[in-house]
Amino acid sequence: MELGAALRKGEDNAALRPVVAAWKEYSDTLVKHTQDGQVVLRNAVRPSAFFNLDDLHFSPGFWRIVPGLFVTTGLFLTFLGLISALNSMATPAGVGSADVNIDINGLLTIASAKFIMSLTGLLCSIAFTVVLRVGTGRIDQAIHHLCTAIESHLTFISLEELAVEQLATTREQREHFRTIGLELVAELGRPLREELPAHISRSIGEAMSPLLQQVGQIGATGMEGMVRDLSSRFSEDVGRALSQASDKLTIAGERISELSARMDQSSGRMGSEMENAVGRLTQTVEDLRTAMGATAKTASSALTQGTEQLLSAMNETLQGIRDNTGEGARAISAAALEMRQAAEAFRAELEEATKTGSGAAREQMQAASQAASSAIDGAGRSILDAFDKRAGDIAKATEAFSSKAAEDLLDPLGQISERLKSVVTELTGGMSSLGRFSDGIRAGAEATEQAAGHFRGASSAFVEAATPLRASTSSIEVAIKHLADATANISDTVGKSAAATASSAASALASAQEILGGEAKAIEASLSGIEAMLERLRGQGDRLDDMDEKLGKAFEAYRTQVASAVEGMFGHVREMQAQLSPALDTLHSIVVQAEQFAPESRRR
Repeated sequence: MELGAALRKGEDNAALRPVVAAWKEYSDTLVKHTQDGQVVLRNAVRPSAFFNLDDLHFSPGFWRIVPGLFVTTGLFLTFLGLISALNSMATPAGVGSADVNIDINGLLTIASAKFIMSLTGLLCSIAFTVVLRVGTGRIDQAIHHLCTAIESHLTFISLEELAVEQLATTREQREHFRTIGLELVAELGRPLREELPAHISRSIGEAMSPLLQQVGQIGATGMEGMVRDLSSRFSEDVGRALSQASDKLTIAGERISELSARMDQSSGRMGSEMENAVGRLTQTVEDLRTAMGATAKTASSALTQGTEQLLSAMNETLQGIRDNTGEGARAISAAALEMRQAAEAFRAELEEATKTGSGAAREQMQAASQAASSAIDGAGRSILDAFDKRAGDIAKATEAFSSKAAEDLLDPLGQISERLKSVVTELTGGMSSLGRFSDGIRAGAEATEQAAGHFRGASSAFVEAATPLRASTSSIEVAIKHLADATANISDTVGKSAAATASSAASALASAQEILGGEAKAIEASLSGIEAMLERLRGQGDRLDDMDEKLGKAFEAYRTQVASAVEGMFGHVREMQAQLSPALDTLHSIVVQAEQFAPESRRR
């Protein structure tokens, strides 16, 4: 800096102006580095590039050609003298040899004088060249000392060192650029991944919420017609099923009434048959009593015939009672089966009617259907239980009556038959005794007396046997009365069961109708809401489609722009890397080549 200030003071001096100009140009190439808080000047260009003879205007200039001018002038004058000497030696014809010799001597004298002139010019040229070279060498040496002094106070930065530093800086910049690119992409991608989707979803939600509300209202309005149709169809199906079930219940009641009438008829028929049997039995006993007074043989045959008729009548009566009882039990079982079938058909109809409804109505009406089905099923089961119970009572009463009849009628009849068999045996023995009448009248008389005694014993036994027969007849009448009472009770029970079944079915139908009415009202209310919603939603479908298409286009454009921006950024980073890579390779090759050479300052 002090040198520059000193040189600027000499700008008025014409001799120092080139030096000051060269120093200004050279000072512009100096690089200021800061080391330990101090400013250090470093030169990237050698001082000899600015401080030389030509740039400082210290070159010989015109004086460089002065030695050649001396030589040229001497030669010019020499040849001019020779030419003039040769022209003067031209003699006319007839001149002697002496004159020729004189001319030759004069020519040689002139030539030697001219060559002396050339030698003088050459000598002057040599001397001037030596002086010029000495002066130029001094100036060059002074300039060299100046460049050395300048470089001794500066730190030289070679192109190779600059290339190495630039290479290191470029590598650092590459890492920084890579980090910056990744961070930039991450920072740009983070709002795209986190904030922008949330903002877009929030904006779409805010924009779509009224539309969704309108869509929900229109959907509720549109569901009204569907629910109304479903409710009307369901009501018609349930009404039809209930009417069919009521018809089947009516038919079952009629069959139960017919069954009761048939049971009354069978009980009356059984009572009349029992009365006929008792009358015939009484008539047979009377016939036996009258026939026993005639003869033993007639009494025996009449008793045998009466016994056979009595047995056949009793068998027919018991068979008729058994048939009537079995027929009644079968009729009751058939009626119970029909009632079960009717209940199952009613339940199947209800299930079929329920299945034809909508899924939502099915869930709501399932409780009512199950309640009606359970009520009808409970009524059918109660009727079947009553029928089974009454059939079991009838069967038990029939079995008790059969066993009692067998005990009261068959056992005495068996005793009578055994007595009659014994009488027949004795009469057979008496007949054999009469056959042997020839053996002795006494024996016959004794046999007759014995036969009469036996006959009297048989008569008394028959009278004794008739007494329990009367008791059995009275017990049969009592049993018939009990059977009639049981039949009446069964009829009353069947009628009450049918009435209870009808009332439970009616209550179940009423509850089902009430439930259906409530469900229908609820469905109508929901349908009204759905109709209102559908009214509001009309015309919103196209708007939603347009909005959806616009949103799709906007999202697609946004995605395309973001993708193009990110791709452009990646492309820019790749271009930077592609542009910097050749420079780095070139710098690396320069550094490798420069390592083979050591930088030197130019000296002259």
